[in-house]
Amino acid sequence: MKKALCTVIAAALLAGAVGCTNDNEIIDIDSEPVQTQTALTTDAPVSESPEPVSAEPTEVAEITDAPVPTESQTAAIVTPAPTAESQLPEGQVLRLNTMSTDLQGLSEAEAEEWFSDAVFVGDSIMLGWKNYNNNKLSTNPKFFGQTRFLCEGSYGTGHALEPVTANSLHPLYQGQQHLIWDSIQMMGAKKVFICFGLNDVAIYGVDGTAENFGKLCKNITDKTPDAKIYIISAMYLIDDSNMKALTNVNLRALNQKLRDLCNERGYGFVDIASHLVGADGYLKAEYCSDNYVHQTAAAYDIWAQVLRGVAATAIKSGN
Repeated sequence: MKKALCTVIAAALLAGAVGCTNDNEIIDIDSEPVQTQTALTTDAPVSESPEPVSAEPTEVAEITDAPVPTESQTAAIVTPAPTAESQLPEGQVLRLNTMSTDLQGLSEAEAEEWFSDAVFVGDSIMLGWKNYNNNKLSTNPKFFGQTRFLCEGSYGTGHALEPVTANSLHPLYQGQQHLIWDSIQMMGAKKVFICFGLNDVAIYGVDGTAENFGKLCKNITDKTPDAKIYIISAMYLIDDSNMKALTNVNLRALNQKLRDLCNERGYGFVDIASHLVGADGYLKAEYCSDNYVHQTAAAYDIWAQVLRGVAATAIKSGN
């Protein structure tokens, strides 16, 4: 009943997603939930608006306009206690609350200052984190070291690897589009946090998305060798009962591949997603702003806790 209700609500309320109806079609529901277009390929991901074709979308991927969390949404968050791994019906292991939020004796301000030379790269989920930061800066000008952002709605690893053109989706830096690795070099960032996946899995699959991550990260380190890369886990959906490729099963598989990539190359893996789901593997309702995948200020409170923990661990270890 929960999933059926979520599906009905999502069809009426969501704006800005891309998904698959079958192996040959994807949907863009920026404005209407009934539009389709020819499937994107791994060689040339496309972001142009499609022509309306079908009235029965069965899968969605990402919304371009992230909701802006407000202070009134913010709820008191208790640091989640570690939870044992639980086995899901489909046979996958669900990890819950894998990241330490211990400040190890540091103040929140000391942990947040560590991000003063960081940049956050991503899609509309990251736009939500940016909006949350902007809200906090209105009362705390030093919140998270005045972190910088390179993010766009509907952005993904495939878009990030495209050349800059009049129709490309690259985030602006100094008023112009640049390749991500060029923008990072120009701004002199030393820590790079990347959050993608929701706009990629239905197009490239789990393996193709992981390969794109590897290429993107290599391009960043080739351009800025002293930059430390952190990959933030792909986020989970509140309901995927009507999906074919963009499912929590595939997103968990992607996150495992991203863990492996980080272990192989010495990147940091920041598993925020595991702190936002229940034992069923779905995004909790209190952390979802649109009955789909976008997140509330309460969710971004958790982001802040986890990221402060990352900073505390790095500071205490001399990194």
